[in-house]
Amino acid sequence: MEFFTIILEKSSRRQVLSDNFVKMLDGHRPQNMKLRQAGNGLHKLWDVEVVFDTDGRMYLDRGWKQFVRAYDLRHVYFLVFRYDGNATFAVKVFDTTMCRRRYQDDEDASMLCLFFLSIRLCLTPI
Repeated sequence: MEFFTIILEKSSRRQVLSDNFVKMLDGHRPQNMKLRQAGNGLHKLWDVEVVFDTDGRMYLDRGWKQFVRAYDLRHVYFLVFRYDGNATFAVKVFDTTMCRRRYQDDEDASMLCLFFLSIRLCLTPI
């Protein structure tokens, strides 16, 4: 399953996850998740604590702030989470240029950048 979220000021402390993702878990409430930056090669796994509020919303909590700092995630960055079924998310990061952020060993980010730039040019009024 994949879903996206946008970094807001309050999400630098903890990040809410998609309600549909929580429903997909079918009552299972993991205590921890692992995050990794998506792309080619092996990437560091980040341990992140999961918490649920009284309304059943799921948040990435302790460890999320370190992930935000390590990948320099900023206000209005666009994140795509892909769940692999083993309590691990691969995270794609797009910045304010609408291009995927390039990190070490990330060879496919440049192709996505060209794709989004071409869409942006097509949608720009003349």
